[in-house]
Amino acid sequence: MRALESLGTSMEYAEDYSGWGNEVLYRMCSERPLHDSFDIVVGKLWIIGRSYSASIERKAGKDFNIVDAAQILIDSDIDAAIDELRKINRPTIDNIFIVLNAHKILTDLFASATGIEKRSLASKYLHFHAPRSVFIYDSIANKQLRSRLPRKRFEVPGEYDRAYSAFCYRCLHYRDFEFEPRLGALSTPRKLDMELLGYEAL
Repeated sequence: MRALESLGTSMEYAEDYSGWGNEVLYRMCSERPLHDSFDIVVGKLWIIGRSYSASIERKAGKDFNIVDAAQILIDSDIDAAIDELRKINRPTIDNIFIVLNAHKILTDLFASATGIEKRSLASKYLHFHAPRSVFIYDSIANKQLRSRLPRKRFEVPGEYDRAYSAFCYRCLHYRDFEFEPRLGALSTPRKLDMELLGYEAL
């Protein structure tokens, strides 16, 4: 099976509306993308984490304070990394390192705040800031991908989070050679996530 882009078919994106709640989260990050205010950063961490069962305080220890985590993000270069993500209209094998780098930066920041890398939260947090470029990681989606590509093994760069890197390489392969040819249209990361979690039948 060939990738949709090589089949000469329509290059339109499929509808990926995932409900008003997610639209609120996208709008929140679109309207307040920067990390320069305690109130805004705390709000984004709290709302995205709680909405996606990936709260930043989970397993973080008794001394954790979300205000301290917000300060770490405010003092970081995360806005520069997100700005690079926003330049990507479609993740590909040629630009996925930009996604992996931003994810590594954020997991390192989360680890300094909580002692835990927070792989899933990092992917979801970045996704809402750059929805066209960041694949959404969680254990269910990862398990689905691995079961659908049982014989595929990918060489992943070692300088990033290896689990998220492997997940992204699987996402690219599954999207290009399995999902989009069946869909007959291009897939955003949100559309792929909906398909993997069974939220929408083709």
